[in-house]
Order: sequence, then C-alpha cells, then structure tokens
Amino acid sequence: MSTTRKKPPLPDEKAVRAFRRKILDFYRKHGRHDLPFRLTTDPYQILVAEIMLQQTQVERVLGKYEEWIERWPDVYSLAGATARQVLTAWSGLGYNRRALNLYQTAREVVLEYDGLMPETPEELQELPGIGPYTAHAVAIFAFNAPTVTIDANIRRVLLHEFNWPADTSDTELYELAELLLPPKRSRDWHNALMDYSRLALPRRMDHIPPKSRQSQFEGSVRQVRGEIVRRLTTRSYTTVDAVARAMDCPTDKVHTAARALEREGTVALTGNRIKLSGE
Repeated sequence: MSTTRKKPPLPDEKAVRAFRRKILDFYRKHGRHDLPFRLTTDPYQILVAEIMLQQTQVERVLGKYEEWIERWPDVYSLAGATARQVLTAWSGLGYNRRALNLYQTAREVVLEYDGLMPETPEELQELPGIGPYTAHAVAIFAFNAPTVTIDANIRRVLLHEFNWPADTSDTELYELAELLLPPKRSRDWHNALMDYSRLALPRRMDHIPPKSRQSQFEGSVRQVRGEIVRRLTTRSYTTVDAVARAMDCPTDKVHTAARALEREGTVALTGNRIKLSGE
C-alpha cells in the first residue's frame, strides 16, 4: 500500500532567525570573500563567472576567469572577438557551448541593449544559454535582487540543516529558501550558503545524493566533441577521419559528435570536413 509523503514543516520565526545567524556568522568568519568574482558587482563579469562555474569546480575556474576578464573586461571587448579566440581562451573548461553562448550574449547585449546587461531574471533568460538559475544568480550577485536561487550546494545545506528528505520537490525547497532569505542581504546570503556547503559540510553525504550524476568522460561522445573543438581552435578545419585516427575511435562516433555540435550551431559539417560555424 503506497503512502503519500507529507510536506516537510517550515521552520518557525525563531528557527529562521537562528539559522540566518548561524550561516551569516560562518560567512563572516570563514567566507571566501577574496574570490575575484565576489569583488565586483559588474553583471557581465558575474555572468562570466556563473557560466564558467557551471559543472566546474571553483579552483579550476579561478585562473581562467582572471585571464578572461583581463582580455575581455566588458561586453564590447568580448563582442569584438572571434569564435576561435573565445574557444581558445575557454580551452580546458569543457562544455564549449557555454563559451559560445557567452560570446553570443555579449554581441546581443551590445546590439539590443546598448551594452547594458539586463537586471531582471526574466530579461536575462532571454539571452543565449541563460537558464533560470543563472539568471537569478546574476540578478542576486550583481544587483542584490531580493530573490532566491538554488544550486547543488544550497540544496545540500537546506536539506541537511532542516533534516528534509532528499526527494523534497523544488517547489518545497524554493518556499523554504524564500522564507529564510534575510531582507536586503540576498548577495551575502547566497554566497554564505554556498561557502557553508563547501567548507562546513562533508563533500559526500549519502543521505543527500546529487540530483544528477555526470556521465563518464573517457571514451564518450562528449570527449570526441571536445577534441573536435580543440582542433578547430588551431586550424580552419578538421575532418571526421582525422579526429577518428587521433582518438582511435570509429568514424560513426565522430560523425555523431560533429552532428550534435552542428545542431547547437558550433560547427558546420560538410561531408567529411568540419569547420567552425560562420567561417
């Protein structure tokens, strides 16, 4: 006989105040206040960081982020780059579509918004590759918007600290997050929650498994996609056969990877030849 799970109880006002003090005190004493993307409220620079941090650890992002901002400090400079330059600078971070989306966003902001990044999550989601989480994160960290967003780290904190089950719905978590949000401190609050997750909680908590797991990279189509893009950062074109030989894999797998990149608008595939889209 199946039973319907009861909705977890929301904390009362006293528990909310105690939780806020706990998290903000931890952040004041132990927070990573010197991270370069926390030293700015420039929405473009924060967007760069948020896109880089998707599925990538902070330590891997730091050097790339600083190099990127030094080279392209604003949307105008990035919009004036080439796709090959952007992909070359992105090399090593993976998921190359993120770089091209960022590039297209810069060009669109210059053309459609006179170089000014939109401020609301709704407007931000109209830009290439910006989903609900990233749109809210930019609004929070750039403009201190009184809204909430939940990534894997914040989810861990909320479930662990309030002893909620791992199958808690997003709707329930967002209701809790909105209740906990301190007035006028959205930026500090979200930074604090993320730092508390990374620094105070165990890296692995069996009672809170991740919602999704990254697929194996070695030997995958994703690895082939990365090799195609890597080659196109140093030459005008490559071929399916050349990639297959270099990776010692079937040409069918390379075709599959190239067609996926073509559907995304990253490359153009003509017979055996692959080149960056638009070149």
